[in-house]
Amino acid sequence: MWDLFLNKNVLFGAGRIKETAGILQQQKVQKVFIVTYDGQAPVVLTLQGLLKDNDLGFTVYDAVKTEPDLHVINKGTHFLKIENCDAVLAVGGGSVLDAAKAIAMLATNGGLIEEYQMGQKTVVKPTLPVVVIPTTSGTGSEATKVSVIHNNYNGLKKSAYSNYMIAETVILDPEVTLSLPARLTASTGMDALSHAIESYVSLNANPMTEMWGLKAIELINRSLVKAVHEGNDAEARGDMMLASYLAGCALHAGIGIAHIIAQPLGGMFKIPHGDACSIFLPIAMEVNLEYSVKKYCKIAEALGINTTGLTEVGAARLGIKRIAEIRAQANAPQKLSEYVDCDSLSLDEVLVAIEKSTGHIKCNPRPVDRSLLAEVIKKAM
Repeated sequence: MWDLFLNKNVLFGAGRIKETAGILQQQKVQKVFIVTYDGQAPVVLTLQGLLKDNDLGFTVYDAVKTEPDLHVINKGTHFLKIENCDAVLAVGGGSVLDAAKAIAMLATNGGLIEEYQMGQKTVVKPTLPVVVIPTTSGTGSEATKVSVIHNNYNGLKKSAYSNYMIAETVILDPEVTLSLPARLTASTGMDALSHAIESYVSLNANPMTEMWGLKAIELINRSLVKAVHEGNDAEARGDMMLASYLAGCALHAGIGIAHIIAQPLGGMFKIPHGDACSIFLPIAMEVNLEYSVKKYCKIAEALGINTTGLTEVGAARLGIKRIAEIRAQANAPQKLSEYVDCDSLSLDEVLVAIEKSTGHIKCNPRPVDRSLLAEVIKKAM
């Protein structure tokens, strides 16, 4: 038994952002609240021009410079209400999309975002209409019901989520990612790869999420390294944008130990989320291998490995090796020591943070306890 809650509209292809104003007009929108990272970014200016040309009012909120915190979301919601906006347009990476979904939710449900993040309140009303235009390929936020938020008061990076928070419309235009720097391309690409792999082996996987995950793995294997080193390759950028979305859809099945560790550690040590996933993904695959051998063999096949004549374990191990190769070729982070002074790291503090923020996640194929978490973290050092 399983359920899926998906976006209502998904548009894919070069130049599709030109249809943004028409989509908003179909929804009878009067004034748009644009959530973004930079109000003067070329893609944002282009969209402002499109809205003006179609007599749509708008206000720009470009306070989302890094992963969103409580203040950014609460202030954004206050600003939206003052401006009397009736829809949200998100233009940016996962942080922007997460912030936009949370703002749209608060606008109709009321209260402060920390009340939903920490479980005092639940989302009971549909959000304002949300249109998202991702400018990176990896977070999958365009497809999910989740907003990951840094809590300014307790230091945790923890999610607020609801089926109501899935964006109504997603516009996947690879052209907006052509100028994405190599470093960000690698980081977000490894995030997408970790989504695809961890959801595929999740105990909550279903036939749909498995299909999306394997296709995302195939696309990333084919195009991540090329997108990193040949950023103007439109086909590679298209592959990565589609892979990000499919891996985001696959996240309905949940995440695994790489994410269980990466999310809170990122909050503690200011590690970009994709970089943290890059560090922990191959190790997570190693510790999970014997608990999901057949699926890791399928992952190896999706990675283009000829498994003929190999044992399932042998094929699975080649799959893990291929993930490490992709990571190295993309120049993505490989060790925790690239961000943290591991000699002074308090393992107990890290474990407490994990238990408070992601310790509730139980769909990793291997049962997760303190000793396993500690083992994975030590291997990442």
